[in-house]
Amino acid sequence: MRNSGRALLLLILVVILIAGGGAAFVFLRGHHRDKAPEKTYSLALADLTVNLADSGRPHYLSASIALAIKGPDPEKVAAECDPQIRDAVLMVMSQHAYNELLSTEGKQALKEQIGAEVGKALAERKVTVEDVLFTTFLMD
Repeated sequence: MRNSGRALLLLILVVILIAGGGAAFVFLRGHHRDKAPEKTYSLALADLTVNLADSGRPHYLSASIALAIKGPDPEKVAAECDPQIRDAVLMVMSQHAYNELLSTEGKQALKEQIGAEVGKALAERKVTVEDVLFTTFLMD
């Protein structure tokens, strides 16, 4: 009787483990399907012009930018958040001085700051900025 009791207990444990594993599989598989696929979208921002933050002679920067953004439905988010995106870019651009942006390092720093600020504007919508590319960059 003792061996049959142990066999029954072992059988119950095996059934519980199989049932638990099956339930976990179904739950995790269903959870994975609920996640929206992320897409990458290239958003073109053309002809952005700002006065630069110079105290002497006035200077301006005119640039066109391509933003690579990623998330669920980034094209729709870009259209809906266009004013916030443009505002973030213009505010960052206008904080720099002419001499800062003459070097490659200065332009790279500007790209990083633009990515960070636009990222903040899009974070609520679960869209991230993957890359910032200048397509035109003119200063005077």
